[in-house]
Amino acid sequence: MSALTDTSPGIPEPEQASPAAAPAGLATADQLAGEAQPNPGSIPARPVIAVALLTGHPGNVRRDLDLSPEFVASIEANGILIPLRITPGADGSYRVIDGHRRLAAAIRAGLAEVPADVAADRAGDEPGQFLDMWTAHRHRNPLRPVEEADALFAAREAGATRARIRKATGLKAAGVTAALAAAKLSAETRAALEETGDQLSLDQLAVLAEFDGDQHAVSRLAAAARAGGFEHEAERLRQQRAEQAAHQRLRRDLARAGYAVTGALPAGAQYLTDFRHDGEDLTSESHAECPGRGVFFRSWDLAAPVHYCTDPAAHGHASRYAEHAGNAAGAGDGGETGLAGLAGVPGLAGAPDHGAGDPDRGPGDPGRRMVVAGNKAWQAASEVRGRWLAASLFARRTAPREAAQFAARQLLTMPAPLRTGLAIAPGRELFTQITGQTAGRMLDSCDTATAGRIPLLILAPIIAAYEQALTEGEGRNTWRTDRYAPCPRDVAGRYLAFLASLGYQLSGIEQSLVDGEPYTGEAPPGDPFAEGTGTQTGQPGPDGEDDASAADASTSDEPAGTSSGHHAEQAAA
Repeated sequence: MSALTDTSPGIPEPEQASPAAAPAGLATADQLAGEAQPNPGSIPARPVIAVALLTGHPGNVRRDLDLSPEFVASIEANGILIPLRITPGADGSYRVIDGHRRLAAAIRAGLAEVPADVAADRAGDEPGQFLDMWTAHRHRNPLRPVEEADALFAAREAGATRARIRKATGLKAAGVTAALAAAKLSAETRAALEETGDQLSLDQLAVLAEFDGDQHAVSRLAAAARAGGFEHEAERLRQQRAEQAAHQRLRRDLARAGYAVTGALPAGAQYLTDFRHDGEDLTSESHAECPGRGVFFRSWDLAAPVHYCTDPAAHGHASRYAEHAGNAAGAGDGGETGLAGLAGVPGLAGAPDHGAGDPDRGPGDPGRRMVVAGNKAWQAASEVRGRWLAASLFARRTAPREAAQFAARQLLTMPAPLRTGLAIAPGRELFTQITGQTAGRMLDSCDTATAGRIPLLILAPIIAAYEQALTEGEGRNTWRTDRYAPCPRDVAGRYLAFLASLGYQLSGIEQSLVDGEPYTGEAPPGDPFAEGTGTQTGQPGPDGEDDASAADASTSDEPAGTSSGHHAEQAAA
């Protein structure tokens, strides 16, 4: 009896091609209309063959079978959709010419038989077998990620449940959600991707969907995907959106409170920091009822309004510099000089020139701009790093080989973050966020965990102690060279270098710690619209003023795969 049999129950029937213009000599569908059609049961089923009779080609040119869990799960759920190409062997077995990856996945999924096409003419034709391997793979063109997303979205619209999509594709729930979100990209964004030739993964396309309609953001993300750092760029864009929303709320609140909200310092207006009233320095609180109150915002610090008075002299404010100017001129009037005597003197006779009309000028230390930019970059990096730890490190079943060595060194040297934070790390909410489970559940799994996973359990409190030292309280200062932080810069750099060795992609501000260099800012990669914020050079110096507002607005206490569908993977197998 032949080794090949008709398809057995559970193996899907082959898909039928859509009707088209018939080649010469063949009847069209219209011509056949009304004629007796064959019974569907009489159409020959595709042949299948027992997996035990198949052997891989000893010279298979595909070096890496890349048996992803998603692909194996898809084969297990659907069987093999695309037949293997095989040829008879001398010993009664069959040699696989094309389909080694599909066969390996079928064996792992426990399938007893697979569909196959027999190329009898290739038996003993070794050169022809190698040429078939080349031909079969050279001209395959798998679906692009956006096409995969469209296919899954169409299946969902046609009535497929998410559970059915997961089972058919081998995608996890997050992958299905990403695909369905990616399918909603606008025609404008799709056209932009086509024009630049950018090939983003399903996960990246889902992130792009968050910013659909904002072509500036789309361009920045596409550039980041090409240059690296996609997740960090996406987080910075989310941060900017949140900052803009909070800024608009603040502007409305100030306007309702009677403040003039302008784009820059108006002509004739002066900063409150240059004045006193009734012998006391003017502040935003003491000036809150003045008819001349007004504010504007610097583009690099939208959370901190810069206060001014439109007419200090008319409202009884005295220059803080007047007395010094009078003494220098030998006036010796012994009194507090008003503004009337300073008319025509630029900058109020000794006061600094703040540059009226320049929206990015204002009182305070020049290094504050770098502090604000760095705080934002550090917060964004912390958010991305926290997500990566949860999704890519602690979600693993086995620890990377570097984990045990790093953990041993940390426990033997006990650097500052561990001396101060290791004991309390397992009880922190941060521990649960970055590991995906509570310390109690992790403890319960110690007796049943495999030897390969145990190093991850040891690593968990160490990582949590580091993240606490880098993100909470004064830990937000870790990137700075002029402020105390519970984790020294060199220790933080070694920790971040360890994460990079596991596959984490460092942001610019994290890389500066690894390199032992001061952070000097970073512009979005390849962004033609870079606004210049956070691109200053030089070390951040002391503020000279309280930068708590920038830190509060730019940091938070807690930080919070590319998949392919079944048809695309099998087509490339």
